[in-house]
Amino acid sequence: MINTQRLKFPAVSFAVLALAIAGCGKGNEPAVTEKPAEPVATAPQQSAAPVMTPDLVSFNAPALYPEGVEYDAKGQRFLVTSLHAGTVGAVKDDGSYSIVFQDPAMVSAVGLRVDAARDRVLVCNSDPGVSVHTKKETQGKLAGVAAFQLSTGALIKYVDLGALAPAGGHFCNDIIIGADGNAYVSDSFSPILYKIDPAYNASILLNNDRFKGDGFNLNGLVIKDDFLIVTKYNDGLLFKIPLADPGKFSEIKLDMPLIGADGLLWNSDGSLVVIANLQTNKVFKLTSADNWSSATIAASTDTGPVFPTTGVARDGATYVLHAMLQVLFNPETKQHVEKFDIRKYVL
Repeated sequence: MINTQRLKFPAVSFAVLALAIAGCGKGNEPAVTEKPAEPVATAPQQSAAPVMTPDLVSFNAPALYPEGVEYDAKGQRFLVTSLHAGTVGAVKDDGSYSIVFQDPAMVSAVGLRVDAARDRVLVCNSDPGVSVHTKKETQGKLAGVAAFQLSTGALIKYVDLGALAPAGGHFCNDIIIGADGNAYVSDSFSPILYKIDPAYNASILLNNDRFKGDGFNLNGLVIKDDFLIVTKYNDGLLFKIPLADPGKFSEIKLDMPLIGADGLLWNSDGSLVVIANLQTNKVFKLTSADNWSSATIAASTDTGPVFPTTGVARDGATYVLHAMLQVLFNPETKQHVEKFDIRKYVL
């Protein structure tokens, strides 16, 4: 998510067993000489064809300004949120776009997560002041999560996270879901990480002043084994949060701060992809030799001034959303962006 203050606003190995079958003759019967079988020609085995995925998916959706992106493998579609319209839309590889999830409670749709095993999509709802639904009473104070049914688009449940900590500002930014169905949510305007169980009971996982700062703070999330990793956007920091004892969190030692660190996702090789915007505008590949107590930049690639926000793994490839949020948050903007890109990056 964007720092409004800096812009004048604020993804079993199998063992193959060969069975040998031997035939036995009856001991007292004469041997019968049989003609050897003619050799049978067989076609050479071919390896499975690699999955072909597009390098770029562009879609027309005037003034949409998507912030979050996910991939619905069953539906063969990307899902993107909208800061400006508060909706979630589907993007096909041919560039077609259609709205699939919406509700009157949604102001700005931010991070989202597909939970195919439970037939649902969880979406962050916030109000940074740039939506057609912005209201004075919700601007900078809204943090909610909407759960939609993936197969039908119907709203299942709406969870008001801001009610857990009424004082101060709120901004629901990103969501990650564990194998057990527990969801974890970052708040960029309060130093809080939330937990939502599968029955949609919400609680505060961690509230610590270490996560305070100007503008946007806690942001992108990933989960691994028994811990979370979360970005601190303005400072370019990463934190490791043990789920069994969140208060024993630690800062991950980096080669350098990754200013504007926004989206996080695991690469197919076990490395961590960090998507950074602001002045950085890069996609980083991080590796760790100590279970993410520290991390090293193994590779990086420039995105250009497209304000990359979040990414998603699809068939082993990394796709990054070009959100163009610098246009949305610029008070001088007179012509809004009409076309947005989801691009594959190789790291």
